[in-house]
Amino acid sequence: MFTALILAAAVSAAPTPARLEALLAPAAGGPVEVRSIRCKVLGDPTESRCDWRQKTAKGRWETWSAILAKDGETWILIDTPGRASHP
Repeated sequence: MFTALILAAAVSAAPTPARLEALLAPAAGGPVEVRSIRCKVLGDPTESRCDWRQKTAKGRWETWSAILAKDGETWILIDTPGRASHP
């Protein structure tokens, strides 16, 4: 049970798809569609590495990743999003 608590503490709540899409749109030059968002807390408890699936212009879903920070009740993008090297 203790291990489960440690694992739960290492995974942060993720931003909503709408919030992440709003954060990514300026960098993408327009609207983006995301799903399957997962975030893992880094050394600073307010920072998380988030992975998500992002729809390409050709309709394929690719895995993307970036570092996000929790600022009060909202999320901010503190890293340039990019395609993840892992599936």
